[in-house]
Amino acid sequence: MGSIAGPAIAVGPNTDDSATAATLSTVAADTDPIETNETYHGSDGVVFSSMIETDDGGYLLVGWTDSGDRDDGDQATVVKIDAQGDREWTRRFGGEGTDRLFDVVETDDGYMAVGRSNDDSGWAQAWAVGLSENGDVRWENEYGDARGDAFWSVSRVNDTYLLGGWTPTDDSDADGYAVAVDDRGETEWEWRTDESRNQYVRDSVATDDGFVLVGDAESADGTTDGYVAKLDTDGTLLWEETHERAGENVEYRAVTAGDGEFAVAGVDQGQSNEKPDGLFARFTDSGEFVNSRTYGDRGYDMLEGIDRDGDGYILSGGNRLFASRNLDGWLIRTDEAGNAEWRERLGTADRDALWPVLSTDSGYAAAGFSGDEGWYVGLSRSVDGTVSADNGTSTVVFGDEPVTLAYDEEYNVSNVSASITQRRFLDSSMPGTPVYAASLSTNGLEKDSTTITARFDEEAIRERNASVDSLRLGYYSDGKWQFADSETTVDNGTVVVSATLPSSASVLGVSSIEGPTAAVDGVPAGAVEPGESVDLNASASTMGTAENSSVSWSFDGGSVDGESATVQFDEPGYHNVTATVTDEYGLTDERTVTVAVNDQPAVSVDAPTSMSVGESAELNANVTNEIGDTTVTWILPNGNQTGSTAEYTPQSATEQSVVVVVRDEYGAETRQTIDISVDEVQNQQDTEATTSTTTPGFGTVVAFVSLILFAVTLTRRTRR
Repeated sequence: MGSIAGPAIAVGPNTDDSATAATLSTVAADTDPIETNETYHGSDGVVFSSMIETDDGGYLLVGWTDSGDRDDGDQATVVKIDAQGDREWTRRFGGEGTDRLFDVVETDDGYMAVGRSNDDSGWAQAWAVGLSENGDVRWENEYGDARGDAFWSVSRVNDTYLLGGWTPTDDSDADGYAVAVDDRGETEWEWRTDESRNQYVRDSVATDDGFVLVGDAESADGTTDGYVAKLDTDGTLLWEETHERAGENVEYRAVTAGDGEFAVAGVDQGQSNEKPDGLFARFTDSGEFVNSRTYGDRGYDMLEGIDRDGDGYILSGGNRLFASRNLDGWLIRTDEAGNAEWRERLGTADRDALWPVLSTDSGYAAAGFSGDEGWYVGLSRSVDGTVSADNGTSTVVFGDEPVTLAYDEEYNVSNVSASITQRRFLDSSMPGTPVYAASLSTNGLEKDSTTITARFDEEAIRERNASVDSLRLGYYSDGKWQFADSETTVDNGTVVVSATLPSSASVLGVSSIEGPTAAVDGVPAGAVEPGESVDLNASASTMGTAENSSVSWSFDGGSVDGESATVQFDEPGYHNVTATVTDEYGLTDERTVTVAVNDQPAVSVDAPTSMSVGESAELNANVTNEIGDTTVTWILPNGNQTGSTAEYTPQSATEQSVVVVVRDEYGAETRQTIDISVDEVQNQQDTEATTSTTTPGFGTVVAFVSLILFAVTLTRRTRR
C-alpha cells in the first residue's frame, strides 16, 4: 500500500452507486465493528499520511506535527503503535522549516520514509530518511533542485527503492520525478517525465518486474487527466498513459496491484456539479483502462487510500454529506469491479479524514486525522454465514472461508437454526493472536452450555502466525473475553478446536492464546509430623498471555484463596494439595503436590528367651508402618545384621541383649531390646568317666603278635 499525497478539500454529489451501499455491521445489536479508535495529540495538530504493518503485529504511522509556531513550521513525525493502537514510541525530527513525511516502507533493518523538507527560505526539497527499528534517524538525503521538489511515495523491489514525486522545470511547471536509491539513500538512477505540461507522481507500487506510477497530468484544456506509467528496475520507461475515460479533472492518489492488474483511488473533480467524488479505476498490467466507479453523496467526497481485500478492494478517504460542514472519515468495500458492497462513515463533529488503509488478517486498519489530532482506527471484518440444521445440529459456514461452527444436538434441542455473522477482531478486545470471531443471534436454545467445534485450514492458521497448539474457543460477555480449556486436533490439514461454552454467548471467538502454568513451591522434601504446618506458595506460576490471575487451593478438609496457603494434617498419610491458577480470560491450570504426614513405625519380635552356647536361632521382626519404606537393623553382640530376619548364635554363657531398630525413609525410628538368657551346653556327660582312652581292638592285636613271637622262639629252641 502506497501513501497518498495529502488531504484534498473536495466536494461532489454522486448517487450512481448508492444502490449498492450497505453498512458494516454485525447481527448482534450491541456489537460495533470499530474495535480500536485512537487519537494522538501534537502541539497544534497531527496528520498521518501513511502506515505499514510491522512484523510484531503493530503499525508504523508517518506524517507531521504542526508546531503551532509559524516560524518553526512542521516537524516530521513517526509513531509506532501496537496491534491495539497503544503508542509505543514517537519520533519527531526535521530542520527549522517545514518537514513532512508522506510515505514509508520497511527495509531489512528498519524503515525508509520520504517527503519534503523546507529550509527557512521556504523552498521545498525532496527528502528521504533512513530510520532504525526504534525510529532513530540513521541517515537523511535531499534530492532535486531545492525549488519545490517533493516525494510522495516510496516502494521497493529487491534492494532497490523507488522514490516518486515531482520536480520543478525551468518554465515553472512540474515534471513527474522518480529516483532509485539503495538502502542508504544513495542514488542509483533518476527518471522524470518529458512533457511540456505539469505532471505529478502521487504514488507508486512495486510489481514483479518494476514499478507502477500513478498521478495526474495537465491536459491541453487546462484540466487534469489520470496518469499511469511503468518503469523497469533500471529506470527504463516501459509505457505511460493518460486516461480521460476514467473521469473528468481527476487525480490518482493511491495504487495497489494484484492478479495481473492494478487499481487506483483518487478524486474526480467534475462529475457532479463540480463537487469532487471519490474515484476508483482499474487498469491492466500494460496500462490499459478497464473500468471506473465514482462514489459521492452530493457533498465533498474524496478517496485517498486503497488496498486489495480478498476478491475486492477496501478504499479510504473523506465524505461530507450535502449541507453538512463536517468532513468524516470514509471506508468503502468493493467487489472486483469496484461496485460498493458497504460504506462506513466514521468520525466526530470535527473535520476528519482517513488517508491510508490496510486490509489485515483481522479486519482493516486506517489512519489520518481527526480534528487536530492524528487518528488511527481498527475495524473488524463482517461476513454473513450460511446456516444448515441436520438432526438437531446447526452448522454454520462462512462464504469460501475454510471454517465452520458446529453446535451439538443437545444445545439445539428445539432444532432452531442460529443466525451468525463472522467477525475478525483487530484490537485487544480479543487477547492473543485473533484467528476468528462470530456474532450469534439465536432463539429457543434450551441448554445452559454447548459443545462448539470450529474447523480451520491448517495453512491459514500458520499464515496468521498463530500457534495451533494454543488455539482456544472463547466468548465475549460483559465487556471482556472468557476462554475455555479447549481440545485441538489436526487431521489431514484441518485444525479442529472444540470446547464447552455457555449457550448464552452471543459473540464467539478463536484465538491463539497461552494459558497460565501452575507451579507450587514449599513442599517438604520428606514427611512432616502430624499437626505440623506446611507453607506452600504458587508465586512461580506463569500467566501466559494474561496480565492478571488468581490462585485457589484445595486439600483434604478445606480450601483457601491466595498466592500462598498454609496446610496441616493430623492424620498420617499422603495428602494431596491442588493449586489452581485462573487467568483473567478464564483459562486454568492445576498443579497437585503431595504432603507426606509421617506415622511412627511399630515392631514386634519373635525370639527365644533362653539359648545355649553354640545354639543357633532365627529372630523375626514384624513391622507395621503406613508411610514410607522401612529398614530393619539388628544390633547383636557378634555384629549387626539388616533385614526382617536375623540369625543369632551366642558364643558365651551370659545374659545377651539384642536390639532391633526400625527406621522409615522419613526418619521416624522405633527401637526394641530383647534380653536372651544363655547357658552352658545342656545334658553334657563327664568325658573322663564315659569315654575309653584306648583304641578299640588294639589289645587283641598285641596278644596275637605276642603269640607269634613265642611260637617262633620255641621253634628255634627245638631245632637246637
